[in-house]
Amino acid sequence: MHDRPLQGIEWRLTHHLGPQGELVPIVDGVMATATFIDGSVAGSTGCNRYHAPYRVDDDRLTIELIAMTMMACDPERSAVESAFTSALQAAATYAIAGDRLDLADANGRVVLRLRAVPEIVLGGSRWIATMINNGRGGVASLVEGTVVTAEFGADGRVAGSGGCNQFSGGYTLEGDGLAIGPVASTRMACLEPVGVGEQESAYFAALARVASWSFREDRLQLRAADGALQVEFRPAP
Repeated sequence: MHDRPLQGIEWRLTHHLGPQGELVPIVDGVMATATFIDGSVAGSTGCNRYHAPYRVDDDRLTIELIAMTMMACDPERSAVESAFTSALQAAATYAIAGDRLDLADANGRVVLRLRAVPEIVLGGSRWIATMINNGRGGVASLVEGTVVTAEFGADGRVAGSGGCNQFSGGYTLEGDGLAIGPVASTRMACLEPVGVGEQESAYFAALARVASWSFREDRLQLRAADGALQVEFRPAP
């Protein structure tokens, strides 16, 4: 018996086979994941995105040929990607205990160890923006030297910094549906660094367009009704 299902959970790689065939921890700062849904496993190799068909029969697991993007990776990420994808293809059985998933090869050797990503509750969470919709059909990284934040309280209030001014407002949740605002902010003039004022205006406008939220590989993504990304955040320290 497994403590939890294989499907519908995002699993994050913690250990993979090292050069001597032993399990080694994944390199700090590299994140590889696997989510099994409806006969397809997909996620990140630590650099590229991938997907592959899979089959399960009791504890037996077969992962078919993997397809993935072809971005260039630095040596550390390339090493993780190679170990991860090779082990996925070699997986023959799986075992789940608590929040841990072990994949083993046909000889019973554990080739990958993963942990379930905890379910995120938006209320009571704090975030730092990494990308903001510029309102012109694109999403841009932040102006250097600026910090844009959002803290979602358990009381239905959101507050934070637009990079210069502080803001606050209400938000409502219904499943993965999310509506924010209207928000009110302080009125400080924002002149430095160059572009901070325009970025702040774009941020507040993006929050007003938000219609849904999702969490993927430690990133919170807020999207408009048409699916366009409005703001992406990483967890605040």
